[in-house]
Amino acid sequence: MGMTMAEKIVARAAGLPLVRPGEYVTVTPDYTVCQEISWSARKAIMQRAGCSKLARPERVVMVVDHTTSAGMGTPYYQAHREMRDFATGQGAHFFGAGSGLRHHMMTENGFARPGALVFSDEPNIATVGVVGALNIAMSSEVVVTQLAESNWMMVPRSVRIRLEGALPEGVMARDLVQCIIRDYAEGDRLSQACIEYCGPAIAGLSLDERQSLLACSYHAGADTALMPLDDLAMAYARARTGEAELPGLEADPDAQYDFEAVYDLSRLAPMITPPPALHLARPVTEFIGQHIDQACIGTCANSRMEDLRAAASVLRGKKIAGHVTLYVTPGSREIYAQASREGVLADLTEAGATILAPGCTTCWGYEGFLNAGEVQISTHQMNYNGRHGHQDARAYLASPLTVAASALRGVMTDPRSLTG
Repeated sequence: MGMTMAEKIVARAAGLPLVRPGEYVTVTPDYTVCQEISWSARKAIMQRAGCSKLARPERVVMVVDHTTSAGMGTPYYQAHREMRDFATGQGAHFFGAGSGLRHHMMTENGFARPGALVFSDEPNIATVGVVGALNIAMSSEVVVTQLAESNWMMVPRSVRIRLEGALPEGVMARDLVQCIIRDYAEGDRLSQACIEYCGPAIAGLSLDERQSLLACSYHAGADTALMPLDDLAMAYARARTGEAELPGLEADPDAQYDFEAVYDLSRLAPMITPPPALHLARPVTEFIGQHIDQACIGTCANSRMEDLRAAASVLRGKKIAGHVTLYVTPGSREIYAQASREGVLADLTEAGATILAPGCTTCWGYEGFLNAGEVQISTHQMNYNGRHGHQDARAYLASPLTVAASALRGVMTDPRSLTG
């Protein structure tokens, strides 16, 4: 019996010829990555353990991505400096405030590559699966690997989600993943599993769209996720790593999966997920006309160039509703610069948007605080009460097209109504 993509990656990191789901193995990950919010606590763990030296500093990536606008003198800014000083003193990779999200730093800088195993402090960094790297999320355990080089992990189960058809006009990959979350988040079918996306529809999805699916897969209950390594993904990986020859990676023909699900993209519609839970997604047509106060586009789900281009295509030459505040957060400094060169930032700002520094920003609730009774529609990852401000505020989730259309009209809007 053969191995899945995830099993092959774990087997290589464990130095074993074969691994099976549910086994516990000791692995040496290719990289570990963490951010500033929990840095102080992790530094304290190191101090209590009497450890101060990273085992492989060249394999450690440290990023300031949640509190990008923290001012000097604040506890957050202090954490920025402490992490920077530690990283530079150790020789680790450090990306300061405004660099962007860890997810982007891993792919843009070539740390993520086919067959790589990444230990991180967040499951949404499954985005590295766009180039065939496997993300395994953990909390303070990430410190163990940074100090001791290796750590144990359980080999995840593998499931397949087959994608067929093509996305209709006005529908984005974010709408698809909200349907997947709707279908699986309440149960445990994806618990301790790696989703391997497959099927003919993937060839029609850009790398940006694929990363949106990967970034949100955890919220369906999966531990992590992977995309197939086609020519598009391999070309990107070669360009970012600077290596002309990279190993391919695919599941064996006789690999075993717990189950396979199929989604026909041509049958999808724009979706909105109302509060307070992620499995509540329904078609946008059920929400049309509901008042909004704030709109946000960004996060690890939808902060890439195609997301910003989609929003700009709706807002170009127009003005958002006067009562709406629209925040847009590019995912990285590279994306910010590209959006500037293309005129996308000009289109958005002239329409009334506020462009924030690359990072997590409004998704984490650090910026864009909501008052009691206010309504937000966003591309965020969470919509529970209190996530973005007051407990009595309401947060709705949608694609960049739907968010931009809603900001334009001042009420929840079907983006398909603005085309043609």
